[in-house]
Amino acid sequence: AEVVASAADEHPNVNFLITNTDPEAEMGDYENLDHVETVLPDFVQTGALAGVVAGLMTQTKSIGFIGGMKLPSTTKKYAAYLASAQKIDASITGQYNFEAGFTDASAGVKLTESWIGTDNVDVMWCDASAVDGGVRQALENAGADSHFDIAQPIDIMGDSQPTVVTSTITDWKIDQAMDEIVAGTFGGGKAITANMDNGGVSLGEFSSKIPEDIKSKIEEYAEQVKVGPFVTEDEVNAIKSTL
Repeated sequence: AEVVASAADEHPNVNFLITNTDPEAEMGDYENLDHVETVLPDFVQTGALAGVVAGLMTQTKSIGFIGGMKLPSTTKKYAAYLASAQKIDASITGQYNFEAGFTDASAGVKLTESWIGTDNVDVMWCDASAVDGGVRQALENAGADSHFDIAQPIDIMGDSQPTVVTSTITDWKIDQAMDEIVAGTFGGGKAITANMDNGGVSLGEFSSKIPEDIKSKIEEYAEQVKVGPFVTEDEVNAIKSTL
């Protein structure tokens, strides 16, 4: 946000769209927001979708999450993920790390291998870029028919990713921002919310490793996440307060 604030001052005729930035909490130092907007995915919906899949797919009742950095968006995603999984089965436990960085795949390997060994984790969902690849490698090493990954933010399910059973997808609503620019309504520090109603948040293709009855349950719960709330803010905040 600080970088864009400076750039916006230097380039007053350029429009800037920032992702994952809360305008109320993080843009107070901007002198001019005439050409600036942000886009925020609905982190609770995203986490809840992943939690539904994890809650239905785990056999060990132990799921994991790795974030590259302890950001408000990261902790909210994890809290919604675990809260949602515990809606499926209250006995499910969550392992987490918010300090893995975004570039070292080996960090994902080490953390996941450790959790598999000590906590019997069998489903992972992560938000750590290159580290996510290391997570999938560790899951594959442990057995791709019993250890699963929920990918994000694009759909990467396929033969080259044998542990991925589905993906939580984020559409950054660039189309909406472009429409606003054409219409002359872009700017003012507004936030675009990407959610299930406008197609900004969704689940990707399902792997054949998800049984048909589980697919039906995922779809049923996903509809509940959409119309909401599947998990309440209080339930999410209760987990966030422990992190």
